[in-house]
Amino acid sequence: MHISVRVAIVATTLALAPAVHAQSLTLQDAVRRAVEASPQDEAASARQDVLTAARAQADTRPAASIDFMAENLGIGGSDLNDQIQVGATYNQRIERGGKRAARIALVEGDMGVARAEALVRRLDIVANVQRLYVEVQATEAAIANAQERVDVAVAAQREVQRRVDGARDPLFAGTRARTQLAEARVDLELAEHARDAALTRLAALWGGSSAGLSVESEDFLTFSRPAAAGPMAVADVAIFEARRARAEAAIALERSNARTDPTLSAGPRLLGTGDVALVAGVSLPLRNRRLATASIARAQAEQRQIDADLAVERYQRNQSIALAAERVEESRHEAEAIRDRVLPGARQTLAEVRAGYARGGFSFLDVSTAQRELAAAHTRLVQSASRYHQAGVELDRLTGRFIPLVKEAR
Repeated sequence: MHISVRVAIVATTLALAPAVHAQSLTLQDAVRRAVEASPQDEAASARQDVLTAARAQADTRPAASIDFMAENLGIGGSDLNDQIQVGATYNQRIERGGKRAARIALVEGDMGVARAEALVRRLDIVANVQRLYVEVQATEAAIANAQERVDVAVAAQREVQRRVDGARDPLFAGTRARTQLAEARVDLELAEHARDAALTRLAALWGGSSAGLSVESEDFLTFSRPAAAGPMAVADVAIFEARRARAEAAIALERSNARTDPTLSAGPRLLGTGDVALVAGVSLPLRNRRLATASIARAQAEQRQIDADLAVERYQRNQSIALAAERVEESRHEAEAIRDRVLPGARQTLAEVRAGYARGGFSFLDVSTAQRELAAAHTRLVQSASRYHQAGVELDRLTGRFIPLVKEAR
């Protein structure tokens, strides 16, 4: 019985579609459009350019320096002038402990974090697209229900008017039937307006127009999502893994910084006697063991904090996945029960009441009550189906269902 309900809804929706060439938009197409139109990719590319420049900067050795000096400058006496010394030295600091490689690894860690965060932001875009897409599907189903309600109200109004004309029902029955028909038509107009507004919000994600745009709503009343939920999204885990790799690089850099770097210097010296000498030297800074130990300890603590944050994130995400999967299953059960048991019963009740009313066995109040019960069942079905798909959106985001599609749309 539920298959015929879906067919009726789809057929009514197609009948309401404009005769113009409407563009049917799949969820995958909407995701691609939104991801490609988002400026976040440009921001991510700019961030990568900054980090690429930072890597080139890290892959450089310390700059050399040149020192000029003059000694033994005196006033008066030729003996003092003979003792004047003027010299220059070229100084170069020699890095030890793999400092350059450690700096490069730290920047590459930043690049990994940036890539992982960019992927997560794209997944958030996908989740937003899914929510709006489900909203449009729900409004399409509401239009189909509203149109069916109009059709039922039209048939009921004709039957009531026939009975009023035959003096078998009072005049107010005809007035009430016309009022219910007007109410049904108003609800249809409001449903169409809600559909147009939802399409506009969806198209706004890629800066497009909703004119002639439609979504595929055939599967709105199909509840085939697997009950078992997958693990936490790889992209969310990748952020912490990238941060941990950066923390390891930071520890390596602090350890390399703990080693002191000698500075070699050499250069000529001009003596006051006219002779020229060559001078050379080595400068080795004293090591601050306390500072080096504290810096390494801080970097190691930051790594432990990242590990702890990942454990907390896994715990919370696994709980969220379990709750989302439960909401999917709960709403699926409700929607299927309404679709398969409540809605067919409401339809049959209305048909039987209308048949009895035509024979004079029921009053118009009975017909009106049956109509409202059928409309309420339709509304409840759309609401439960919408909750099912919205819960599925949350589950898809938590498990990273659209990661392949997002990578393809980059």
